[in-house]
Amino acid sequence: MSSRIGTALVVICSFAVLAVMIPGCASVGVDDDERPGDPQLLEQEARSFHSNLRWARYEHAADSVHESYRATFEGEYEERGEDFEIVDIGMKSADMEEGGRVAVVEVEQQWFELPSTVVETERFVERWVFEDETWLMRERLRRDEYRERGEEFDSERAAAQQQDDSE
Repeated sequence: MSSRIGTALVVICSFAVLAVMIPGCASVGVDDDERPGDPQLLEQEARSFHSNLRWARYEHAADSVHESYRATFEGEYEERGEDFEIVDIGMKSADMEEGGRVAVVEVEQQWFELPSTVVETERFVERWVFEDETWLMRERLRRDEYRERGEEFDSERAAAQQQDDSE
């Protein structure tokens, strides 16, 4: 009787090991380009970016900005100058799109610009893309501007136009 129990335990354990290993083996062949970006990495990168903005470390914030948007980003904050101060900034929502390769992040930012000390509150919508195992902020618009554009970023319009031109 004990050999039957031992054999049954071996068979059950073997099936359990196979059940655990088979899904892991299936993912080994997946191309890295097909895996979506990790939402936790997005949150970490976005928080770092926003913290750098908050403390006026624009050069460090630019490290999180996609190269195609970097000049626009740097120009905007250079133009604002030292009289511009962000008091607080925080993520309100993040929606993953395009199979996890793109995220739309909504941010609330409080700021003032000297000589005024009146704190303004504004919402922004950011488009983040996952490229080369990294999340990069691709565009940033005021929420009202984003809505006026039909909730579409310039980079999305450009991609759609490029696709139309190639057809």
